[in-house]
Amino acid sequence: MSSTSALAQSSRPYETTFAGEPVGPNDWILTIKGNAQVTPQYQGSDKSSFVAFPSFTIRRATEPKRFAAPDDGVSLTFYGNPLVSFGVVAAYQGGRYYQDDRRLYGLSKINWTIEPGVFVELWPTEQLRARFEIRHGLNGSGFVGSVGLDWVQKIDRFTISGGPRVVLADSGYMDKYYGVTPYEAAINGRVWPFKADGGVRSVGAAAAVSYDWSDEWNATVFGRYDYLTGDAGKSPIVRAFGSRNQFSVGVTAAYSFKTTW
Repeated sequence: MSSTSALAQSSRPYETTFAGEPVGPNDWILTIKGNAQVTPQYQGSDKSSFVAFPSFTIRRATEPKRFAAPDDGVSLTFYGNPLVSFGVVAAYQGGRYYQDDRRLYGLSKINWTIEPGVFVELWPTEQLRARFEIRHGLNGSGFVGSVGLDWVQKIDRFTISGGPRVVLADSGYMDKYYGVTPYEAAINGRVWPFKADGGVRSVGAAAAVSYDWSDEWNATVFGRYDYLTGDAGKSPIVRAFGSRNQFSVGVTAAYSFKTTW
C-alpha cells in the first residue's frame, strides 16, 4: 500500500452511529459470543471432542469495528489506529484427562487453564493483517506464542478471511504437554521417556467466513489445521497413539450492543 493510501486509512473518521443511534466518547460496544467447536481432545490427540464456551470483545463505540479471527484470543486494546494496535489477551487451553482416552493411563493429568498475555496487531495493507500473541498458562505451563497472517476480504455483508499460522513455545510449555517422565513411561508401557524442548510447536492455516445480519448480530463458520513440528511432533504421546495432524472446525454467533461506562 502506498504512503498516500496508508495516510488515508490512518486518518479514517471515527464511527458516529451504532445500530442507527448516535455514539459518544463514553460509549462502548460489547460483543458477546457463543462458540461451538470440534477440536482435538487434547494436544496431539488423534480423537476429537465437542466444546462450547462463551467469549467477548469490547471496543470504544467511536472506534471503527476491527476484524477478529475466530482463533484470536479474547483481547482488550490499550492503543490502536488503523495501522497498529496492542493490548492484553487471554485464551482458553483445554486439558488432558484419562477419562477422555484410556491410552493416557499413567500419564499426568493436565488441567484446563486460561493463558493471559499481550498482543500486537499490524495492518500493512487494508486487506492484510498480522497478529502476534504471547501468553503464559495459569497452570504453570510456560510461554506460548502465536503468529498469524490473514487476508481479509469484505464482500457486501460477508467477510472472508484466512492465512498461515505458526505456534512457538518454550521448554516449560512443550515438556508439560508433550514430555514423558521415566515414571510415566514405566506405568503406561506404550510410551518412552522424552524431554521436550522449546521451539516451533506447529505450522498450519486457518480460514473463516462471517456474515453480518445487522450491526448487532453476526455469524461465523471457520476451520483450522495445525501440523505438529519439532519436539511436539517427536513426542511419544503423538507417535504412539496421537497424530501430528490437528484439525478444528466451529461456528460462532455474536451479539453486540452499546453500553456507557
